Amino acid sequence: MAADQSNRATGLLIPWDPDAPGPAHQRLSALLRAQVAQGLLRAGDRLPPSRALAEELGLSRWVVTEAYDQLKAEGYLSGRIGAGTVVSAGTSPTRPAPTPPSAGGAAYSGAAELDLSPALPDLASFPRALWRTAIGRALAHVSDAELGHPDPDGAPALRATMADYLRRVRGIDATAGQVHITQGVRSAVLLLSRVLREGGASRVAVEDPSWPRLREAVRAGGLEVVAVPVDSAGLRVDLLPDLAVDAVFTTPTHQFPTGVPLSAQRRGELITWARRRGGVVVEDDYDAEFRYDRRPVGALAALSGEHVVYLGSASKSLSPAVQLGWMVVPAQLSAALQRAKEVSGGLVPTLDQHALVHLIADGAYDRHLRRMRRRYQQRRSALVRALADLRVPGSTAQGMNAGLHVLHHLPPDLDEEAVRRACLARGMSVLGLGQCSAAGTVPGLVLGYGNVAEHRAPAVSAALAACIAAARASGEIASGEIASATVAPSALGLDDGHR
Repeated sequence: MAADQSNRATGLLIPWDPDAPGPAHQRLSALLRAQVAQGLLRAGDRLPPSRALAEELGLSRWVVTEAYDQLKAEGYLSGRIGAGTVVSAGTSPTRPAPTPPSAGGAAYSGAAELDLSPALPDLASFPRALWRTAIGRALAHVSDAELGHPDPDGAPALRATMADYLRRVRGIDATAGQVHITQGVRSAVLLLSRVLREGGASRVAVEDPSWPRLREAVRAGGLEVVAVPVDSAGLRVDLLPDLAVDAVFTTPTHQFPTGVPLSAQRRGELITWARRRGGVVVEDDYDAEFRYDRRPVGALAALSGEHVVYLGSASKSLSPAVQLGWMVVPAQLSAALQRAKEVSGGLVPTLDQHALVHLIADGAYDRHLRRMRRRYQQRRSALVRALADLRVPGSTAQGMNAGLHVLHHLPPDLDEEAVRRACLARGMSVLGLGQCSAAGTVPGLVLGYGNVAEHRAPAVSAALAACIAAARASGEIASGEIASATVAPSALGLDDGHR
């Protein structure tokens, strides 16, 4: 399945297909060579560090360094240790001036780009003053010893604080020793996948549809992904006994992207499966803070801490830029997880961890969440209302009144990829439902509203209607499986890093 990835150094879209034939380093060098030849990478553009690009694409660092070295030998790239890698002078044509927006894009408010990613919170509402104060308090109170190398498991103060916080808000009875601090959910999934593989696991079940980068991270960890369908009651747990899987990755509180919760009966069945199989359930509780009509559905980890690994992060509650996540793991996995973190690196800065401790301890974190819940509820209502009032072709799924996205099903005769291309031409980046599915599905758009102000909902909906009309006029009609790719992340910070 093709996966458009955006590196943060240049914003370049790299159409990486992990399942394509041939050596990975040769395929990557060919893709980068083509980007230079097409002028998408220009002389002087800086490429991301090999480690960063490897993480983005779910590859080993060796693959990226081999590709870079090959292109340096050919004269496309240049650079030296400590100075970074850049596109060499004289290797790329002059890029033409961008085409002015078409009339169809006039409904949008005139910004150059709008990322409708479901992974983006309201970036303008990041509590800058509170964070500045919290960093100041962290500097004032952190000990000299803690200014050394970060603890791979996380700062003890944050581990204890998160254990208390999750017990209070999610009902998870965990000790500080079971809490591990990560750079986000994607980093946690990659670590867990490696730990599971080293423990003998080979096949894991992943919801279908699901977040595309989840599947990528699991594969990058060396595991085979087995897609398990989702219906109106959540994951089809009844299919697990016949699939010979060793672990299950699920979003039981608010399934992504369908928005349905895992039913109480299936929750019990999933825990029973884990006990009988000796398997592991990995719970991504990605937006439990944002339920608007009632208290959120309880965490699966509250039912069985012995078989469930719980994942959470501050990517949506604060910002993806903070890169703070947490895991609650069964005791039997803690030692292996610590070893994996020591080898992989990617530790969270100590001062940021202590800043979060202070935000939670003085109640600022809870107050921020209450304020954002009100804002996101208004944005959700505004977008759903605008999609209906403007009669945007298709239908908006009636999922839970929660989260930062809505699912809009497109008319079945439309090609989802054609709609996405029309959106990109009008300055909007959208995630397609088909991109979230390993097996293909009906066309749809997963529309994030977290970073879309309430008053802009009508303009965004009008622009979507224009994009759908343009795709229909192009004559690209869906047939067979929906074309698949992954979302084009913008420089605004789509990563969950996911999340």
